[in-house]
Amino acid sequence: MINYDTKNWSIPIKTAFGLGNAYDTKELFKIQLAILIYTATITLGRIYVVPSKVLEIHLDPTFLSLVGVILGLTLVFRINSAYDRWWEGRKLWGALINDSRTMASNFHSILPQGDKQIRHYLASQIANFAYALKGHLREGVDFNILDAHDPYYIDDLKTAKHIPHKIATNIFLKMEELYKKRVFSEADKMNIKHQIEQLINIMGACERIKNSPIPFSHTSFIKTFIFFYCLFLPIGLVDKFQLYTIPAVFLISYALAGVEVISEEIEQPFGVDANDLPLRHISNVIKANVYEIMQVPLDQPLPNAKVQENVFM
Repeated sequence: MINYDTKNWSIPIKTAFGLGNAYDTKELFKIQLAILIYTATITLGRIYVVPSKVLEIHLDPTFLSLVGVILGLTLVFRINSAYDRWWEGRKLWGALINDSRTMASNFHSILPQGDKQIRHYLASQIANFAYALKGHLREGVDFNILDAHDPYYIDDLKTAKHIPHKIATNIFLKMEELYKKRVFSEADKMNIKHQIEQLINIMGACERIKNSPIPFSHTSFIKTFIFFYCLFLPIGLVDKFQLYTIPAVFLISYALAGVEVISEEIEQPFGVDANDLPLRHISNVIKANVYEIMQVPLDQPLPNAKVQENVFM
């Protein structure tokens, strides 16, 4: 995710010319370059090769304006749908932070202060759940960043088809073990059980977003609409605007294509594009908070988030 200064006016310059690391700036630059070449070819050909007195083209700019309004409304719906998915993903990971802290506070208040082994085990399990969920939603779980308690812990996780759920089950098992030893009361057990269920619910909601992309017909229709609109736009404007057709079409297509490209990037919020959610950073926050709450030292430093021109993954 790009960490930026909202008051920095140099950002629009980098964005306009595709100078940033974000997928949308680079993709938009390539699209605009192709449109610029096409528009210049149509415009210069119309003016110097086949002028209007040789061949008349009756394409009323008013018609293009009306079509542009319809396209603009469609794109508003498109970007709102994509942003809803991004914001829902952010709310889910915000809830994961809160639920992890709440669970750690409950464990801290119940467990004996001197029982460092159990405290460390439960703290690491909560932190491992966040890291495992991050990997589950992306390219795969990185076992090197998980806190292992014995040589068989990682091997046991590798046999699981669903690693985050396996870690949540481990917390369930430890809770049941402590309940049978009368460390937890019946009320404590029910309370913590609900908190573990919340982690699993968050995991399921994240999977729903990842595995249910916006339908292909939805995005393909809008791309086709933009393509044909930009195809006919210079033809309809060239007789009236002459050489000014080139910058006019460039600006109009920049707005239309830009909205679609931005929507493409943010509709899958758990990826590794520059504007996707910083899951590694959030996982680091969860681990640091949980270990501090339960008063156990960190075995290893927090995994560094990928930092590149203020991009945090």
